[in-house]
Amino acid sequence: MKLVFKKNEAGDVSVDMFVGTATVQFSYIEMIKALIAGEPLDADFDESVSEDEQKQILEVLKEIEATAKEKENEADDEEPEVPADVVDEDEWNF
Repeated sequence: MKLVFKKNEAGDVSVDMFVGTATVQFSYIEMIKALIAGEPLDADFDESVSEDEQKQILEVLKEIEATAKEKENEADDEEPEVPADVVDEDEWNF
């Protein structure tokens, strides 16, 4: 997923996303969906975003990606918990 960072008229950094070939307003939900699907985050910066701001943004994106991968690995390692009232273990003893 490509994220494009630029400054708005108020001087605040704003972000748009490319979904396919369309530019859409940034959505955390869509970003998380993309990370869950295994898509990497790719950042592009307008010339209005300073180098320091770019570094800070890239650091945050790396942390977000690392956390998403960590959570995905944890979910893969865990066995799904089945409530005791759903399965009677005595029925399965042979």
